[in-house]
Amino acid sequence: MERYNERILLANVIGECIKSLELDKGINQQELAQRSGIPLRSLRRIERGEVSVNVYSLRQVVLALGEEMTEFWRIVEKNMEVMGEEFPKVRKRLADKVLRDRDNKK
Repeated sequence: MERYNERILLANVIGECIKSLELDKGINQQELAQRSGIPLRSLRRIERGEVSVNVYSLRQVVLALGEEMTEFWRIVEKNMEVMGEEFPKVRKRLADKVLRDRDNKK
């Protein structure tokens, strides 16, 4: 898969992992934004995979969720591996869908 598509997929996986942790911890977006110091609008865009989050912001969000970066990244990598190696067609379909959705928004 080309790097651009992989970048989009990674942004989506990170967003999904953040949303999952929010649900697990019973934290809503507003509370997470306040705890992390990340503006709510930016947090929403990160969770939807619309932006590539910078390391500082990601660290602030992960710490605000009470997690360690190493564990969070392990989960992200595992999801990328599952989608990439075990199910390459799923990964491609997801990346293609994300691209189509972005093109339709423009």
